[in-house]
Amino acid sequence: MNRKEFLTTSLGATLGVAILPQLWSCTSQRAIFEVLKSSKGDISKIRGNVSSFTNRGGTVGLLETKDSFVVIDSQFPDFIQPLIDSISQVKGKPIEFLCNTHHHGDHTAGNFAFKDLTQKIVAQKNVPELQKNAAELAKNVDKQVYANILFEDKYLIKSGGETVTAYHFGAGHTFGDAMYHFEKDNVVHMGDLMFINMIPVYRVKDGSNFRSWISVLEKAISTFDKDTLFIFGHAPDKNLTKGNLENLTEMRNFLEASADYIKKSLAEGKTTEQLTENLVIPKFEHRKAMNKDFTKTFVEGIASQL
Repeated sequence: MNRKEFLTTSLGATLGVAILPQLWSCTSQRAIFEVLKSSKGDISKIRGNVSSFTNRGGTVGLLETKDSFVVIDSQFPDFIQPLIDSISQVKGKPIEFLCNTHHHGDHTAGNFAFKDLTQKIVAQKNVPELQKNAAELAKNVDKQVYANILFEDKYLIKSGGETVTAYHFGAGHTFGDAMYHFEKDNVVHMGDLMFINMIPVYRVKDGSNFRSWISVLEKAISTFDKDTLFIFGHAPDKNLTKGNLENLTEMRNFLEASADYIKKSLAEGKTTEQLTENLVIPKFEHRKAMNKDFTKTFVEGIASQL
């Protein structure tokens, strides 16, 4: 979603637990937490050396290794800056990799803030073109920084003795969705493949497809284990952007139930306009609409693919 849309919906957040086992990590991450206390944005421990950061935009993932940092997603330049400022307090540790989960502006616009901080930006191969097309429509091409390390299905990132594995299991939310597995701490950043307690952003032109999205989630469920923790792209409460396999299953079931409900409703003579007015998916009443426009594209998008 773009900046204007996002700022009207108050998305994104984090929750974290656990302690840092290594002294080097504990010392420097404590410094980051202290700096952020007096600034905008929230940072929370997920597990081990993995944290999450929220301000305005998709949830950001942060891995600190003994030598460097790996950052997943970049929000918008102004809103990611507090995290960058806090990282700069950790002397001698550069940002080695920036990774994007997909092309939407609340995950890539902040790439611009990293242009002098890292030369390694990772994304699925479809992301730069999708990002460029969106920027042309928004007339802000001059503010874009694109990924230069592109992969098709899988990519291994090595940094400071740790491994982050990127996976692309197909289109779901967009044509370029990637999830990033912090292998040592067994944490996966899902990007916008996961929306919690919300009707997700659904744009057919960007690649949203409920059948493929279901397949992507099923592949993730079979790839990771019951001990895996997940970082989610968006939630209505910052305490909900960390979860487990049960959340992935709930999202998968929600998409299936939504398609069934919309198909049944249309067969009964309801219009997409009527469904948009008050969309409540049976057994998923906890998933609320962000705004009418997002609900409209969700209903119309799924209806066009039935």
